[in-house]
Amino acid sequence: MLTFDEQAHRYFWDGKPVPGVTSVLSPLMDFSLVDPELLEAASKFGTAVHKACELDDLGQLDEAELDDNLRPYLAAWRQFSADFQVQWTLIEKKVFHQTLRYAGTLDRFGMIKAPRWARHEEAVVDIKSSTSLYPAVGPQLAAYARATPEASLLTKRLAVQLRDDGTYRHEFYTDPADFAVFCGLNTVSQWCGKHRITPKFHTGEKP
Repeated sequence: MLTFDEQAHRYFWDGKPVPGVTSVLSPLMDFSLVDPELLEAASKFGTAVHKACELDDLGQLDEAELDDNLRPYLAAWRQFSADFQVQWTLIEKKVFHQTLRYAGTLDRFGMIKAPRWARHEEAVVDIKSSTSLYPAVGPQLAAYARATPEASLLTKRLAVQLRDDGTYRHEFYTDPADFAVFCGLNTVSQWCGKHRITPKFHTGEKP
């Protein structure tokens, strides 16, 4: 019943549009000062990184055809996967929250074991190729976790930032307010959609 229009990047449940996780969180990520062409290029490159990692995890990657620019990011992902002894259950899985009626695409869900952990733990993992890990990643991962039937309140939330030198940085998100933040924005997003209102969150005043 959940479908996705890739070209428009829109989710539908039973034929009716529902907000996506990233669109709900857009007020927390202001890229208005960034050149739109650079944003578009970064988005396309991030999609390519995700696809390379996905095909590699599925054992379907043809490395001979891989763009050289993607190789360091793939190497970083492989190193993370080895370091954390990953065991994926879900890869690039589209999920839907039945009660709150939002959708999203989960990068990875499964078992991981950090180098100093005694055993594997369940985790939702998001892959990033951006130069920074933004605060909105916390609510993003919380939204994915709550929309994934296989996850629980004990599921860990982790972002992995892949770098162009073949290394990676990882960060766990534990703030209990993360899901509440997402829920608040989701309520505003759906209310505005119902009344055909475009919200304006920025006042122009400096914090």
